[in-house]
Amino acid sequence: MHRFRCDELAKLPPGSSVRLEKGESAHLFRTLRAAEGDRCILMDGRGCVGEAEVAAGKSLILRSRETLQPPPGPSLHLYLAPPRRQKMDQILKQCAELGVRRIVPMVCARSVSLPDEDAVSGRWTELMFEGCKQSGNAFVPETCASLRFADAVKDASNQCEAVFFGSVSDCADNTAPSACRSAAWFVGPEGGFTAEEEELMRRAGFHAFHFGNWTLRVETAAVCGIAILADRFAGTPSAR
Repeated sequence: MHRFRCDELAKLPPGSSVRLEKGESAHLFRTLRAAEGDRCILMDGRGCVGEAEVAAGKSLILRSRETLQPPPGPSLHLYLAPPRRQKMDQILKQCAELGVRRIVPMVCARSVSLPDEDAVSGRWTELMFEGCKQSGNAFVPETCASLRFADAVKDASNQCEAVFFGSVSDCADNTAPSACRSAAWFVGPEGGFTAEEEELMRRAGFHAFHFGNWTLRVETAAVCGIAILADRFAGTPSAR
């Protein structure tokens, strides 16, 4: 079944009428041409999921609703220096599909693009919701205002049990944990982290993480790193 966003879902009892946002309603009735008796999935991005049925007059009736618990696995946080808009849009959607808990934009020495607060709270959420609807992930990633790099390092140290950053050199880090309930992945700008930034991360106890033989684009490094960490710590419970 197709999935649709419904921010007020948690407040609606089964049997009640559901009003979708204009764009979602147009997609259901104009694009998909839903007919009476058709069913769809509703989600609020905070773990509440329901099933609704199309009724007469292009209306929706909520038939069932449940609140899901986060699936097993680590709580993953992505800290990155945002690339330009089109590339960032791709990252947001794919990280939502991968089940990232939190996406934190940070300002590095070589940053080339900074999102404004309205974009983070508005357009970013819409894009991440698209990824969640595609994948069935019931939890839209959290976001926050941009942090200066040093503040991002402190934030990650407080939020996560282990923190990793991408390194272009061949780093064998034998101190990296084999299991943890929360992990962060730091991705720098297109020009990479400066030597000073790498040193700050190492002094904070971050783990240098090298995969592949080549220097990756931001959008590639962000998604690949999250996928690898998700697989690496798949056996540990969620920290949500």
